[in-house]
Amino acid sequence: MIFIANPIYDVVFKYLLEDLNIAKGLFSRIIGEDTESLKVKSQETMH
Repeated sequence: MIFIANPIYDVVFKYLLEDLNIAKGLFSRIIGEDTESLKVKSQETMH
């Protein structure tokens, strides 16, 4: 059986975006243009 991660779920999406190469490819596909660089910021904030 093959399991495919579904990026609709928050945990899977965060895991995919931790790898910059995967994140660049994902964003390039979404916007339809090449992504030159990404700047990583913290995802969780404490108030």
